[in-house]
Amino acid sequence: MMLRLFALMTTSIVVFGTSAMAQKVQPVAKDATVFSYKIHYLEAGRGAPVILLHGSGGEGARWMPTILGLAPDFRVIAPDQIGWGASDKPMTIYHGGVFAEFLARFMKEIGIPKAALIGQSMGAGVALQMAVKYPQMVERMVLVNGGGFTSPNDPPRARAPDWHARQIANAGTLAESREYLEKMYYDRSLISDALVEHNLILRLRSAYTAESVQMANARGLGGLTEAEVRGIKLPTLLVWGANDKFSPPANADKLNAAISGSRKLLIDKAGHYPFIEHPDQFNAAVREFLKPQS
Repeated sequence: MMLRLFALMTTSIVVFGTSAMAQKVQPVAKDATVFSYKIHYLEAGRGAPVILLHGSGGEGARWMPTILGLAPDFRVIAPDQIGWGASDKPMTIYHGGVFAEFLARFMKEIGIPKAALIGQSMGAGVALQMAVKYPQMVERMVLVNGGGFTSPNDPPRARAPDWHARQIANAGTLAESREYLEKMYYDRSLISDALVEHNLILRLRSAYTAESVQMANARGLGGLTEAEVRGIKLPTLLVWGANDKFSPPANADKLNAAISGSRKLLIDKAGHYPFIEHPDQFNAAVREFLKPQS
């Protein structure tokens, strides 16, 4: 299944939009220059802009089921965020503020003053950063199994990090890659040998970025406070895999309570990637949330 999704990058797929006429959706690979560095991205469709933000170790192509599902009605843009995928990887300290600043300039470079943001895992944290620091650039946002903030009542950070969890997240071997994916997916039948290898390749290409993100998180860089998140006034939808072992639904509850007017959807029998495990349900909920309000 996953191999087919990545192959769709170069294949025309017939889908049906609101016009009830067949349309060909073929994501186009493009590059933009941001702060002198290359940002690689996929683009498909026309209409109101929607930007898809992948998680740690990912790439824009991971969103292929969502790109194909939304492109009949929206202009869908899925970048490889700075430091990941086929985008450049400057030797900086990577944290949410860095990703958000690159995203804001990326939007300016490609002529999008304002867009809906859909972010998963780390990408949800980037969307939150944008909502706090560049609210004028965000129409609305969908947070998928990620995002968070610190509050005065949070317990202190553990003294010693979970080194094993950090290692499999960086995945330097096929065995580590498989163990990580088994933690991320509810339906393990989707974890093929080819997917394990593809995940390993992605993480090897961005090993410095992954380690840098982990170090920045440990140092408390690029985080948001509860007060900042409570100040968000944007329409927000939280979509969570109900069986996520990495970011459990309690994290969605915390965000739901903090962001006034936000809505929450739990997708059953889904882990950290509900948009891959249940694309039809995910796309239907997101299309409903994104459609113009009368």
